[in-house]
Amino acid sequence: MPTHNINIPDTATKQLAIQSCSAGRKLTVSTNWLILFGFVQGAEVVEELIGEGKGIIVRLANSSDTKKKKVYTRTYTSRRNNPLETQLDIRSQSLLDRAIPAETKNVHITFSHGKVTIRPITSRQAKRIHLAKSASNLLSAFVACSSGVDATGLYNEGFRIDAALEWRPNERRDNRDLSETGALNFISNVPVKHLINEDIGEVNVDAVAQLVSASKTSLLSISLQCDEFSNVKAKSLKERSLEDLSTSSDMVYDALKIIEMSNFPFVLLEQVSGFMTSEAYAILETKLRKWGYSVHKSVMDARDYTGNTSRKRFFMFATSFDTPFAWPELSERRTAPIWDEFIAPALPRLRDVTHSKSIQDGAACGRLRVINSESTCSPTFLKSQDRMAKDSVVVEHEGRYYFPDVQLMQDLMSIPSSFSTDAVSLSQASEIIGQSIDFANHSLILHSVKRHVELVAASLHGRKQLSMALSA
Repeated sequence: MPTHNINIPDTATKQLAIQSCSAGRKLTVSTNWLILFGFVQGAEVVEELIGEGKGIIVRLANSSDTKKKKVYTRTYTSRRNNPLETQLDIRSQSLLDRAIPAETKNVHITFSHGKVTIRPITSRQAKRIHLAKSASNLLSAFVACSSGVDATGLYNEGFRIDAALEWRPNERRDNRDLSETGALNFISNVPVKHLINEDIGEVNVDAVAQLVSASKTSLLSISLQCDEFSNVKAKSLKERSLEDLSTSSDMVYDALKIIEMSNFPFVLLEQVSGFMTSEAYAILETKLRKWGYSVHKSVMDARDYTGNTSRKRFFMFATSFDTPFAWPELSERRTAPIWDEFIAPALPRLRDVTHSKSIQDGAACGRLRVINSESTCSPTFLKSQDRMAKDSVVVEHEGRYYFPDVQLMQDLMSIPSSFSTDAVSLSQASEIIGQSIDFANHSLILHSVKRHVELVAASLHGRKQLSMALSA
């Protein structure tokens, strides 16, 4: 190929695959770029080890060098463009074994004048497996967008909470800064080593990755904001939020950035059920699969998993391992009314809201969510419960409507009585509980996740070392 009319760059890069040959492995560098950087037909070269597992340098030989090789050529009679192509053919098994780890499938090549630098590309999955092998405790979690409820479940299941990414976005209706409320509630209930009170869309993902790497954190547990994927929010409001940039639909991009940079061996995600059929989720799952994760997904109704609410949620668990994983088994739905166990004891302290116009309007249009003496479960609480909207949950008794307090909400969602919301106002407590997971359902999921992690630990460390690998 003539080079007099080619603008030659200072460097060029390329990725190539390791190939198989009768002796084992080989690397053939056959490209137009060789001749641009001095590797012409017949030029003598030397192959040198950079370091164990760190790659190979092929450089133009000096007169004092020994063990020289030549730049080979391949002829393509059918080609009109570049029928004669120079190539480097590396077949020394001892050199390849020392320079390129056995599991490596691809290498990164940098061309500069007189030198070709070849470095192994460790796959994202291989890096995650290495992290898991080197971790002394696989039951460790980075929890994002939890406000403490999800994290409490993880902590109760035996997970160490290495970091929390918690920032409550301020909304138009707020008359004060509420960005710390979720974080306050989190640290009031769960011990955490690193608290990151920053917007997930603005956080320094490099700094997050450094924390994850230093702590060898295995699991990302994340609950993306659900408003834009919920059928409760009107289409017009969703469109308006796109226009004024108040939408949270792009949080999936923020989640992917964190996963990409931190490369967690395991990822657990919770969202409303509508998220599963969205384009945002399709992008999320596709990327995870391309990065080597096995993705398991399910929409669950809490009533089918020992819960006392009709809360339906989408869960996704992504793992770097082929180790078996199974979602919790279905349970029989409750058939007895919840009144005697939950409602009757709480009724004396509940506020009579029969007079409220929004409650009456909700009853008139059928949007009001009612618990009565025959109810076998509670309707789903919403983030907006405390605002007494038309779709709020109320208790109906003797023709009157009563408003559930935070304690009753917490009890119906199976959140332990030890979980405290004392660090925030009653309004914020209602918001935190209203948008949370059904704790009974979530606990069964966490048990399945823990079981999977235990099996992975057993395969990585040996069953005799299982208790050590899972100990704090």
